[in-house]
Amino acid sequence: MFLLRREYRDDAERPEIVLLHAEITPEGPGAGPPCRTTQVAIPSAEAGRRVAHVRLPEPPEGGRIAVRYRFSSVLDGRERFSPQYRVEIPSDDLIGDLFRVIEESPGNLVPAAGRGYFRLIVPLADDERAEGPIRFGYGAMRKKPSPSLCRAMIDAGNGPAPVIEIPEALSVLKNRPMPYFLYHLSGDGKLRGDKIACARITLSDPRGDVVSARLLWGDPGWRAVNVSSMEAKGFPAGEFAAGEEFFAEDPEGWREGRAEALSRLPSPRVFEAYVYGASGTRVEHCFQTVVRLPSGGTGVLWRNRDGGGNWVVTL
Repeated sequence: MFLLRREYRDDAERPEIVLLHAEITPEGPGAGPPCRTTQVAIPSAEAGRRVAHVRLPEPPEGGRIAVRYRFSSVLDGRERFSPQYRVEIPSDDLIGDLFRVIEESPGNLVPAAGRGYFRLIVPLADDERAEGPIRFGYGAMRKKPSPSLCRAMIDAGNGPAPVIEIPEALSVLKNRPMPYFLYHLSGDGKLRGDKIACARITLSDPRGDVVSARLLWGDPGWRAVNVSSMEAKGFPAGEFAAGEEFFAEDPEGWREGRAEALSRLPSPRVFEAYVYGASGTRVEHCFQTVVRLPSGGTGVLWRNRDGGGNWVVTL
């Protein structure tokens, strides 16, 4: 597995948030299915630069991985999209931007169909130190814990605990992600397990002006930041489903079609998405909405708790 580093440089006016939207397509004999991801571009140590890392599978033998991506940024209620870019792996031009996450064959388990990955900090025990290589992997609730499940490795250096990407779910029952275990082995060689749980988060739209709702969430220190597209309850799959927004060729045209489709649902509409993490941990979240403006067109608004700050849920 690889991580592809992509960089965004701020304009003179610094955006409030920058997202990277990428389509990953294996090409060649034995190629797997394409997938999509949206990542928050995190400010780097160098002022004015933000970085996101796209998770890539190993290129198929004799083939390649094509990555098509673009950025979106929000400032003062306006959202702007960059042009589309495309890169291919392997490529000598990208060697400095590719980082290998070592995986033992056949690699860790993959997410359930229709589910992706989320970012979290490796949950260390009170007596555990973050240093050197940490192996990690996953197992279903019925799976017997074993070090052999930990098939990926990340180097924590001298700390802090590293951020990793793990599946939202290994299985789904009645549209709800089912819990599973994240296992990890640090330098002391002790196998530790944490149940990965989820919480359903909702956003009510009593005025009926929300076209798109996004859930921004992560740990209280916001080192592991995630963004999830929220879908309206009862909205059908298809061209105007929430997950299609960032990959539409014409975002404003997509929003017009989305608004028309949403108007067929009863009001007040409720949008929903899930947050994930180790059982017993706290997750902070807030909302970003794209709303129809009385003057026409759309604008982007933030929604936080009354009085300011984020909401907190304990998993």
